Amino acid sequence: MTTPSTRDAIVAVAREMFARRGYTATTIKDIAAAAGCSPALVMKLTGSKAELFAAADPSAVVLEEPRVAPPAGGRSDALESVGCQLVRRVVDRRDNGEPDALSMAPTLIHESDDPDTVRDGIRTRYVAAVAERIGDTGADHVRSQLVLTVLLGLAGAMRHVGLLAPDVVEREELIRRYGALVQAVIDG
Repeated sequence: MTTPSTRDAIVAVAREMFARRGYTATTIKDIAAAAGCSPALVMKLTGSKAELFAAADPSAVVLEEPRVAPPAGGRSDALESVGCQLVRRVVDRRDNGEPDALSMAPTLIHESDDPDTVRDGIRTRYVAAVAERIGDTGADHVRSQLVLTVLLGLAGAMRHVGLLAPDVVEREELIRRYGALVQAVIDG
């Protein structure tokens, strides 16, 4: 077994810290300390904080995280539509105070030294993940792009604008209603 490279170790530490703390609260200095190296080495090996965030790929868990049964009164995953499952993951991250790569994607792109490259990378990964999840085999993955657009809107609206707060709409009702919207897009 080979030991991971220093860059791989930095990216692994960053992935864990970004997932636990979120983008804004995670600093290059904190990542360097946890990885056992200097902040200068982190920057040399990974580029900007936005590029490190992209390399850490917190998007990997956006759509593929383990399924968790909904609370009492909710439907089991075996019965819940894919649209509701995808929405449940976004709502769960909000309600648990966890970072959400979907809501952070615009910031990541905006703060990058190379927005076009970061945008292309995010688009490629997210669309591919949605396509796999919903079985979209179309050449342009239009259905996947539409689903992703709806999910990005939900994540950003809840996190940044404060829409659909729990005191406005109960979480299971939100999942049911918004999930039906996502499922309608999936079904075409």
